[in-house]
Formats: sequence, structure tokens, C-alpha cells
Amino acid sequence: MIAVWSNPEFIRNVRAQLRPGRAIATACICALLSIVTGWAFSYNSRLAIGPYGWGFGVFQIAFWLQAIMLAAGGGIACINSIHREKDQNTFDYQRVTRLTPLELTIGKLFGAPVFTYFVFLCLMPLAIFGVIAGKLNPLTVLIAYTVLLVGSLTIHMLSLLISLLTVRGSHTGAILLLLGLLWGTSFGPDTIQFFKVGPLGPFYAAQIAHRAAWDTTVPKERERWGTPAVSVDYDSVFGSSVEHVPVLITLDLLFAGWFLLALVRNIKRDPNYYEIYSPVQALAFALFLNLLFVAFMQWRVATPVDSQAFLLTLNTGVFSCLGLAAIRNRERMRRILRAGEGPATSWLAAMWPAPMIVAGTLAAGLLIVLGVAQGRDARLDWSANLALLRSLFFVAWIARDLQFLQWMALRRGKHPLVMGLIFLTIFYVCMGIVMAPLNIFSNPERLAFSAFFLPSSAVYMLDHSAWFLRPTIWIAAFVAQWVFVGLFIALQRKTVGELHSSAATPAAAPLVANV
Repeated sequence: MIAVWSNPEFIRNVRAQLRPGRAIATACICALLSIVTGWAFSYNSRLAIGPYGWGFGVFQIAFWLQAIMLAAGGGIACINSIHREKDQNTFDYQRVTRLTPLELTIGKLFGAPVFTYFVFLCLMPLAIFGVIAGKLNPLTVLIAYTVLLVGSLTIHMLSLLISLLTVRGSHTGAILLLLGLLWGTSFGPDTIQFFKVGPLGPFYAAQIAHRAAWDTTVPKERERWGTPAVSVDYDSVFGSSVEHVPVLITLDLLFAGWFLLALVRNIKRDPNYYEIYSPVQALAFALFLNLLFVAFMQWRVATPVDSQAFLLTLNTGVFSCLGLAAIRNRERMRRILRAGEGPATSWLAAMWPAPMIVAGTLAAGLLIVLGVAQGRDARLDWSANLALLRSLFFVAWIARDLQFLQWMALRRGKHPLVMGLIFLTIFYVCMGIVMAPLNIFSNPERLAFSAFFLPSSAVYMLDHSAWFLRPTIWIAAFVAQWVFVGLFIALQRKTVGELHSSAATPAAAPLVANV
């Protein structure tokens, strides 16, 4: 692998963004800003912050400028990188170079935001001056910069992935999405009702930088200025208290690894064949998210039924996105059938995406049941069998809807997947309108019948009392979901057979011509 400083893509970005005139002008501006800021704080004693004096204020200003420039500015630069090259029709030339996907990714990852790194370094003397003048704890400063750099690296990888997948007309939306993620992940509440985990964004480093010391004791004179007696945040990981900074760095690096995998997989592909993850990788990513959900879950803030329902709700979003990304259109299915050999390919195509969705939702449901069983309050009622049935209803619900959408995506017509989503939405709206006047949801004896059409009612409302009233109806509704899944698989198999015949026709044409 080529070193970063020898990477042609990195060198190209350095030459384009750090031309001598631009670099000198930027360095002069940063130097002037540093001198003016240092003089203003040292001259005006009213800007002193508690026992730290004016040095702490200088460090705060420098650190925030560095954080905004590196995290937000670097993220925007990464979003603009591939998107701009696609608009200029120069990205195709990079895809055919001899650079490996990993080398091209690394070159863009450090090359696209190279100007923001340069500004970051130009402001470093001001930050060091503030640390020395304020007599701040060097360990605190080192931890703050480590969190900032690791968080910014993760944001840059995500921005590059967004830039790679962005289509024409969505560039502004991608930037707004990035800024929203930066704000939401950096300034979210430390404690949520169901999760105990602190902010994970790069701007959280500013909160660390504002602390006086990275220890559990604070001098008496500093407590008067609002410095907490304990300056370390804690998360709850599988029921154990763990310092937040190691958790933050570990999670940021793990997500950065997932984003890097997606970039390396797709960066040299034709845009028509983008696939963020392979089916196995997508399944592993979904299970990784569920492991995080279970790890940070506060099981005793709600009943076991509510805790399970909350996690299954999160998985509705996870597996809906996973399933929609895995759905194949007619052209893609033809290509898979044409490239595949043997009956195994036809069998998998006829049932896709049921094998992946069933395996993923079943594994996630079992993981959630295990987590509830281990973390619940032992004084509350709990039935492992009913919890397992709720998870199986969730599996059938997601598999049924995604199998319907996959069948719709293979049909002829304009935007068949969009039409499938519209039909599915109309179905749920109509079922809700019909069942509401009949008091099906409010009448316990009628509730079980709703599961035939809305399996989500079992996920949220199936408890001991509902089960004992209508056990046969609940089981019949569960079996009915798999009947629907089988029906959509049969319809899909018929469509795949037609596509298989049309895909085999071009291969037979040359043989006929030769004869």
C-alpha cells in the first residue's frame, strides 16, 4: 500500500488546495487572528475565567475555531470532493487508475480536507499559548484533541460516503444532513429514557477541553467557579459504569471502520452498480447496531414489554433501510441470473430478500429477548415465550412487507418500487380507518384479529391478558403472515422465471447465428 504522503490523490489535493500564495495568506491571517486574540484577552482582565485567568479563554477560542474548521469544514470539503468531480466528469478517470480502492479512498480521505488540517495547525500556536498561560492540565488537552481528531475522521469518512452516493440535485440536502448529524451527535442529552450514553460527535471534545483537570478531585477554589467535583462522564455498558471517553473513541473508530468498508467496496464501481454492503456485510452491520442497542439499554426504566417494543421499533427502521437497499430491480435481477450458474442462484433469486431479512430479524429479536431477560427487574411479570412470539411476529411482519415490495420491484411499469410503497401505505391507512370504528384496538377480545392485517399490534399489545383471551386467534394470525410471505414468494418466483428466460435468450443468439 502506498504511504499517505506518497499517494497521488493526496498529492493532487495538496497541490490544488495549498498553493504557495494561498497557504501564505492563510498562515498570515491565522497569525494575525492569534495575535489579536491573545492581546485582547491579556489586556482586558474582565475576560479572565475564574482561577484560570485569561489563558483559559484564549484556549477556548482557539479550540472552538479548530473544531469547527476541522469537523464541519472538513466534512463539507469531503462532501464536495466526489460530488464536484462527478459534475465535472473527472471522477471516471480516477476510477480507472492503477490505485487500489483503499489507496484511492485514503488519498481522498486526507486529501479533500487538507486545507482544514492546515488551518488547524496554523491555529495550534494560539491554543498552546492559552494552555501555558492558563496552566491547564496537559492530559485534559491531549484527550480533547484525541476525541476531536477521531470524531472528525469518522465524520470525514461518512461525508465521503455521502458524496459518493449523492445524486444530482441533493448536494445541499447532504450538507444540511451532515450539519444536523454534527449537532445532534455532539450536543445530545447525556441520559435518554432508554439509553445511558453520552454524545458521540466531535464537538463533545469542547466539553472536555473546558474542564480543569482529568481527575476525580478539583481544588476548593475551582469548585466555586462551577467545576464539578467529578469531571468524568460515565456510560452504562451492559449494566456497568464505564468512562465515556474510551466508549466514545471506540464507537467512533468502529463506525469509521464500517464507513471505510462501504467506501472501499464502491469507490471504483460504476454508479449504476453501487451496493453499500454485500448481503452478509449488511446483516453484520444490523446485528452490530443491535448489539449497541442492547449494550446501552436501561432495562429498568420501563416494563419488559415496553423495552422490547422500543428496541423492535428501532429495528423497524434498521431493517426497513436494509431491506429497501437490498431490493433488486428487473435489470439487476437479470444480471444476477445471467451471471449465476446452477439452480441455487434461481432458488435464492426467487426468495430474495427473505433469507437475509428472516435471518437478521430473527437474530436481532433473539438478542433483544436475551437482553430483556438478563436486565429486567425481576419483580415485574415476564414471559419468555410471549417475548419470543412478539419477536417472531416482528420477523413475519418485516418479511411480509419487504417480500411484497421485492415482487413489486420486479414488475413491469414506471417506478414499480415507488408504486409498491404507495400501495403499502394505502393498505395500512385503510386498515387503520376500518378498525378504529370497530373498536378493535380498544376491545381486548377483538385485539387479536388486528394481527391478521397489522402484525405490529402483536409487537406492541400482546401481553398475558391479551394472550389468554384469544390464544388461537393470535396463532392463526401469526401463521397467516407466513402464508402471505409464501404467496409473495410464489408470485416473485413466477416473475423471476420470466426474467430468467429473457436473460438466457441473448446467450443463445450467437449459437444460432453460427449454425
